[in-house]
Parts: sequence; C-alpha cells; structure tokens
Amino acid sequence: MKSQAAQLAYALLAAGLVVLILVIIAAWPLIEFAVYDSYYSTEQMHAGKKYMDSLTDKDIQAWIQRAQTDLEKDNPTDFTGRDAPPDLQKLGMTGIEENSNYIDYMWLGGMNYTALDIQRTSNGDFQVTAVYTPYTNRVIWPRQE
Repeated sequence: MKSQAAQLAYALLAAGLVVLILVIIAAWPLIEFAVYDSYYSTEQMHAGKKYMDSLTDKDIQAWIQRAQTDLEKDNPTDFTGRDAPPDLQKLGMTGIEENSNYIDYMWLGGMNYTALDIQRTSNGDFQVTAVYTPYTNRVIWPRQE
C-alpha cells in the first residue's frame, strides 16, 4: 500500500494536469487568433512589399491618377476609411484611408501598417511612398537619384 504522502502527491499532480488542460482549452481561441493573425499579417506585409517594389513609372502614374480621382470624388475633409473595392482586393489590399491631401491604399492597417501612400504636395504634385512598416518606407515617386 502506498503511503499517504505518495497518494497526495499523485492527487496533486493529477489535479494540476487537469487544471493545465482546462487552461489550455479556455485559452485556445486566443492562442489560435494570435498565431493566425501573425501569419496573416506577415503574408499581407510581404504581398504589399512585393507589389510596391514591382511598380514601374507607368504603374505609379496610374496610381497617382486614381488618387486624384478618389480625392476629388470623395472630397474628404477629415480622416476617413473604408474597405478596399473589389479591384484592389484582387491585389490583396484590405482598405483605403484618406484625408484632404493624402490617400493610403492599404494591405494591412493597424500597428503593422503596410500601404501605398499617395500625398498631394503644396505645389499640386504628388509624392508616392511605399510604406512597408511603421518604421520602414521608401519614396518611389518622384524618383530619388
């Protein structure tokens, strides 16, 4: 016959395992969301970077024309955001954010921001910036020498 101390140790071990299993089951949706969101965010960031790095001068001019049209049509006076239309969703974009002088065509919003940023400058020209993350971006128009 086992001693009472050994029986108590087994009982505590079994109770601890049951509690651990219950915590894992309860936390599973959060764990799954964190893993999925991390994968999705990384995929969106890579898709946006790949697309923006492939833009030619002709492509950039088409984006500038689109930005001009969108800004004139929407005439935003305050920050506004909306879902990307179907043609931009085909490129993997998720949304559009705009204000009076800029428009962001976004692959990923929030903290890990990835977007094609088109800003109307004070002289009426446009500057196009590939925003890869909040900390990494590159002006792609006008071309930098």
